[in-house]
Amino acid sequence: MADDCRWIDENGVSNVPVDDLPLLVLSYNYQSVIATLINWRRRSSCNHLMWMHRPGFFASQGAFYSEIPVKKYTKSHRLKFWTCKTWTAADRNLIISEINNWLKKPKFKTRYDFIAIAGQLLGLGGILQNPLTRICSDYGSFLKLADDRYDLKYPAPDQVDEWLKSHKEYEVYCKYLKD
Repeated sequence: MADDCRWIDENGVSNVPVDDLPLLVLSYNYQSVIATLINWRRRSSCNHLMWMHRPGFFASQGAFYSEIPVKKYTKSHRLKFWTCKTWTAADRNLIISEINNWLKKPKFKTRYDFIAIAGQLLGLGGILQNPLTRICSDYGSFLKLADDRYDLKYPAPDQVDEWLKSHKEYEVYCKYLKD
């Protein structure tokens, strides 16, 4: 689909068919000063990675990894949804199962790695990353469950975006921007 992908409205975001899931979602919160600074520093169009694992909900890293209704993001985020045209039903189920496993973990095991953000902003990548915590883009590693070529360690969201663009099996499913 590349750049000629379809744009969907808020209703479309809430009603992505279950058979099309999971979708890796990259976002940019255009009302956040911190998000804008991250985008400026990284020269990127996205600063957050999450997964749509069931209709109407994202699995997203905030203070903890949790399920968030899509409406929280459709108010102030630009969204780009990625899919893989070669995933089988088994691949999709494996990724969704892993997402759900992480959502069930105790909060202390899914807390946000604030130090890693400093590393990202300073261009130090994984050097400052705590191996016991995660940032949003660490969940891009779920791609490895269906594609053993995924090799990013401690990526920023824009690096996952570039990786997806470089593999022809992946395509932009749709995009969303509030009117």
